[in-house]
Amino acid sequence: MVVAAALAAVAAGTVPGASAAGNADVTVRGTAFPPGNRAQLTAVGCGDVFQRSTEPLRPMIGLATGAGATGQRSLGFDTGAGTAAGVVSYVEAIGATTVAGVSVSAAAGTTGVAYVGYQAPADAGTSRMWIGRASLTVPASADWTTVDVPGLGYAWTQYDMATHRPTGAQAGSSGVPAFVQTMGGDGYGFYVVGFGCDGSPFDVDAWRIGRPGATTTYDLEGYGTRTSIAGPTGTVAAGQRVTLQSRVVDDLGAPMSGARVVLEAKQDDGTWETVRVAVGASVAVTLRVEETTTYRWEVFSTPSTQGSVSQPLVVTVEDPATEPSEEPTDEPTDKTAEKTADKTADGSSDGASEEPAGPAGEKSPTQQPAQQPASSAPPTSPPPTSAAPTSAAPTNAPPTAEPTPEPTATPTAEPPPASDSATPVPDVTSTEAPAG
Repeated sequence: MVVAAALAAVAAGTVPGASAAGNADVTVRGTAFPPGNRAQLTAVGCGDVFQRSTEPLRPMIGLATGAGATGQRSLGFDTGAGTAAGVVSYVEAIGATTVAGVSVSAAAGTTGVAYVGYQAPADAGTSRMWIGRASLTVPASADWTTVDVPGLGYAWTQYDMATHRPTGAQAGSSGVPAFVQTMGGDGYGFYVVGFGCDGSPFDVDAWRIGRPGATTTYDLEGYGTRTSIAGPTGTVAAGQRVTLQSRVVDDLGAPMSGARVVLEAKQDDGTWETVRVAVGASVAVTLRVEETTTYRWEVFSTPSTQGSVSQPLVVTVEDPATEPSEEPTDEPTDKTAEKTADKTADGSSDGASEEPAGPAGEKSPTQQPAQQPASSAPPTSPPPTSAAPTSAAPTNAPPTAEPTPEPTATPTAEPPPASDSATPVPDVTSTEAPAG
């Protein structure tokens, strides 16, 4: 269980994921928070920290819009009433942790809850911990509201973290600094901030934990992608068919099966023109090349993924061969005189006459124009793309509208990025929080 492991780490003098002095920014791709207990997604009960719904969370990843947004994307939840989804962070000294909060956006408004856990010096080495509870409210707005919780007043109850049950001890309401001082000094603890207690959907981003000058901010973003390109490495003949391949993977190297991949060719003015559109983690396009051309594969961003571009690949077409000319002679010859001398009295020729030359300007076979390449216009109605779900431990992503209009790919225009919509992430079967 997370709490038991964290308590053991505290007893050993270390907390996994704890950061040194200095502010730090961490980009979280999807729901993959860094390992350790510094910050993790969780779900808690709104009335009692451990009494939450057993229904799995269905997080969403979507574009972050509105004033106060952090980065380009955020995580969102649509929980059932009575359960709050959010973030939990464990710290070595709860009294010294004066920064703990998150940014929230809820179009219809929402209610939530904050919990603070604290182990008094007298309880060190045991599974007993004091947990304070405070109610939260976020107004209806398309913009973002910053919620900070260390300065709130909390109602304190002591729990046995091994059984997740109250011990029966209570201490009324008090702020964190006063309670810590009353109980004998600073100690290990945690902060949890979650929303959705009323069942209203909401988005969260920019979880902050630490103290001034030593705060870690977690920017919740979409999944990253990496795009590769492979093709001929040597020169090819004009008009030859070549195959250009691409492979698209996410940050962890897993194939992105629903990726919409666009093959582009670089133009003389430095712009890139669409050649073909394909869908899949591994795609290939075969086409004819008439001249040396630089190609690349591009994956455009979607609400849940950050786009990427492959390295450019130059397909080099060899220069056409030219027919060698006849070597000139030092002594000019009089063709007319020679032919006249060779003729017999009856007008016949003693040998075959020289083949007449072709019309002026006619090219030899080795200089004929090559065949025009087959049409490379991309399909007018490319198949839709759905973001590949990625599994993660307690994960969540923002609820926003699902369908996105397909970009119209043409030979002269790049398909536009996907529209503002949201993509589901696999169900989260999170255990009790702040730990299980």
